[in-house]
Amino acid sequence: MPLYTYVTTYKGATHIAQGRHSNFKGFSTWIDNVPANALPELTPALRKELNPYRGDFEPVPNRERVWRKSITIGGSELTVVAIETKG
Repeated sequence: MPLYTYVTTYKGATHIAQGRHSNFKGFSTWIDNVPANALPELTPALRKELNPYRGDFEPVPNRERVWRKSITIGGSELTVVAIETKG
């Protein structure tokens, strides 16, 4: 299975996670087990509101094997970039 790297940003903070899956979408690897201090503005209450399956990943223009999606949570944009990583 391919290795995917997920870069999640929210209110200026970034968290990076990796996982081996059959595809880059349909998995919540990018938000599972995020340490509280990694995305400090994503409070426990906001985490409960977050549906990791909401929104669609779209290909990033002029890039290969890179997709992006955004979710509005707490009035701010949470962005996830999925990258098929060789390894």
